[in-house]
Amino acid sequence: MHICTCSHCKYTFRYPMIPFHCPDCGKDAVREATEEEIRDYHQMQAILREEIRLGLYAATG
Repeated sequence: MHICTCSHCKYTFRYPMIPFHCPDCGKDAVREATEEEIRDYHQMQAILREEIRLGLYAATG
């Protein structure tokens, strides 16, 4: 899995391959994330997991 960032909208996401277009804004500005962006991505994922654990989001699925 790659962690990618869109240079246009700054959306950071995981994807099996680096896509041609950003899944958020659709621009063709996707690149490999920098070390700082990867760190921020992992920190945000940890926060989201904790918020889900605390029940701050409705269950889906």
